Amino acid sequence: MYYCHCSMCRKASGSSFATNMLVNEADFVVRSGEDLVSSHQSSPGEQRYFCSGCGSPLYSRATARQGVISVRCGTLDDDPPVRPTEHFHVGSKAAWFDICDHVRQYEAEPEP
Repeated sequence: MYYCHCSMCRKASGSSFATNMLVNEADFVVRSGEDLVSSHQSSPGEQRYFCSGCGSPLYSRATARQGVISVRCGTLDDDPPVRPTEHFHVGSKAAWFDICDHVRQYEAEPEP
């Protein structure tokens, strides 16, 4: 689980960052409403999926992360057994947001 401060995540969440979790694609299942899931290419090599009914961002796939998807933790019904361990893209974080925890920080996204 990580916090992403990139401009795309900020815009998609409407907030200072998004909280995401990396999941093996083979382990990921949409339990209901799959017919409402739509997608768009937000940038080269990045496909973002969202609910066409309410507009909520759900998950993304990237060519740089083959076999792994990034799930938006705000969409989870249950408390996951992990907590955020990293801040990604702090080099482009919102200037008005101060990171006040001791979680590792990366200027961009670390290599997989």
